[in-house]
Amino acid sequence: MVRAPSDTTDLLAERRDALLHLARDHGAECAAVFGFGSALGAGSASHGALRFFSGWDGHESLSLLIITSDSAYLLVGSPFMLPLARELRPDLAAEHVPPLDWGKVFAARMHGTCVATVGFGELPRQVDAGLTADGFAAGPSLDDAAARLRLVKDAAALSRHRDAAALCDLLFGRLGAELARRRPAWEIQLDLETEARRQGADYCRTWLTIAPAADYPRYWPAEARRVPEHGDQVLFGVALTADGHWGHGIRMGSIGPQKAEHRELAGHAGAMLEAGLSALRPGLPLAGAERAMEAVLAERVDGSERQRMRRFRNGHGLGFSYEEPLTTAVFRQHFDPGAPPAAASDLVLAPGMLFELHPNLFVPGLGGAALGEMVLVTPEGPECLLHHPRACRSWD
Repeated sequence: MVRAPSDTTDLLAERRDALLHLARDHGAECAAVFGFGSALGAGSASHGALRFFSGWDGHESLSLLIITSDSAYLLVGSPFMLPLARELRPDLAAEHVPPLDWGKVFAARMHGTCVATVGFGELPRQVDAGLTADGFAAGPSLDDAAARLRLVKDAAALSRHRDAAALCDLLFGRLGAELARRRPAWEIQLDLETEARRQGADYCRTWLTIAPAADYPRYWPAEARRVPEHGDQVLFGVALTADGHWGHGIRMGSIGPQKAEHRELAGHAGAMLEAGLSALRPGLPLAGAERAMEAVLAERVDGSERQRMRRFRNGHGLGFSYEEPLTTAVFRQHFDPGAPPAAASDLVLAPGMLFELHPNLFVPGLGGAALGEMVLVTPEGPECLLHHPRACRSWD
């Protein structure tokens, strides 16, 4: 289903040129981008930046991209990945250099040149210590500036995000048949994740809660061993990548008729989603979607009941990272009672920005509701990239 990666050599070169110009604006002569590989899935922010500027995925290995006025060097941390790097990224001067020796490369080639950095906040401690020991002094951080280059998705990126959305739809469409086989949740997840990989996803992780009062995913063995039964609630989330571009969505239903209390919770989540969608229009403040969804919840549910609920973020930015920088912190992480409030932002929405909105409500002993939509901001307003129906399903 997913198309083979297109040749984006010129596009990647343009992105690197833009980063180099930013480095010079900040008083640096070159830029270095650190990144983990995709093996960490949603657990790495640096991978998204490295992928954006290089097109490279080191999988389980560390990599460093060095951008100068006349070349782009890719230092590959694992010798096993070097042949792949040279085959897939002939536009980069790829070589294997152990991460603890990266500082020696800077000392030999940069000669004290000021180097702007991206992703260095995720450097492993030993690698950071090795760089310092070899005399490398990091210049200005371009993390925020580089993130602004990623705010608006170009046509090539949007095409891949649509591929990722189609894979999410595929899994949603197959869930009912899997539930009917009455197997443990972990087996259902394994088969669906494997199918996503067969169809072209390079990474896929799902969560599936099945219980009389289903709620947020814990990834506990006891939860994953549950076999669907009549009367159960079902909540199913998908997070995957197509050529590094994230797709994400959540759908819900029940085995047999939906209970009245679950229908009410689903109504709250649906109303919150509609409010969030209405706020994703060009020219409106970036933080408006969170405020709109929270206002709807406050209107529909009294304060004492809201205190009982467990919730995760109402949404986040989506792109080469599961939680894109700059567009995620405006959605508060409600699951953590000590988390800071939603971040203030001077950004306004523009066509080409991509979000995941997933309002969610979990009431202990009662049940839960969650809906997730991939939403593209267009000149005309929000476009949902998922096509599987949002209405709660009732599976026999």
